[in-house]
Amino acid sequence: MVEIDAVLLDVDDTLYPVTSGFSDHRNGEVICKFMVEHLSFESAESAKILRDEYFQRYHSTMKGLTIATEEGRLPKPFKQEELGQYWADHCDFAKFIRADPRQIEVIRSLAQDVGLKMAVFTNSPRKYALRCLEVLGVREFFPDDHVFAVEDVLPACKPQPEAFKAVLDAIGAVPERTVMFEDSMKNIRACKALGIHTVLVHEAEGGEAALLHDTPIRDDPAVDAVLKDLSETPSLLPCLWKKRFEAAKPSASCPKGP
Repeated sequence: MVEIDAVLLDVDDTLYPVTSGFSDHRNGEVICKFMVEHLSFESAESAKILRDEYFQRYHSTMKGLTIATEEGRLPKPFKQEELGQYWADHCDFAKFIRADPRQIEVIRSLAQDVGLKMAVFTNSPRKYALRCLEVLGVREFFPDDHVFAVEDVLPACKPQPEAFKAVLDAIGAVPERTVMFEDSMKNIRACKALGIHTVLVHEAEGGEAALLHDTPIRDDPAVDAVLKDLSETPSLLPCLWKKRFEAAKPSASCPKGP
């Protein structure tokens, strides 16, 4: 068992269920409409082909479209600031995701009762990420300087180690005392290589993991613990409330300690 003082949380398919369909909505109709309206693509179909190509290569729509612009692949130059605002305005949050009182209480307790450094780290744009946190009812627990979107770490992004190091440096944390909650195996493995403790959030197949050919592997050596969602944290990882962490595979629970 090790002492910990920081927790990093991914957003998409981690703070809301894969089965909500929200990632498919955002990565399908919404991004294609954005590319038609703002980047002058002739059709949603042609937009999706190019976007998926770069998303699979760089794991971030913003980074992918930025590089696509540099490589001359877009009909019209991409402006980074437009994407987050578009997603915040055009994603149908109310249809797909909602606040979970159990998850809210877990995050509130770890932040306020336990006093852990709580931060969000996503490969999505900042304005969109903040809107997600608002809809999910947890925005109040993350000060602005503890919300990290892709703009904050570019030109790196997850799963590049430089991106994780930038976030840890910004919140004054070290890998060995940090736990990352993630749905992506590539990000889980990157965290483990840095010495960050890992919790795989795996509700079901699908979402961005499927788009990235990044299928969750529950028994992968890089995975320290597995949760269906954050509401299971008190029962499977009660040690976090003592600022401690120990690997807890699906069949085991974390020792409560003295």
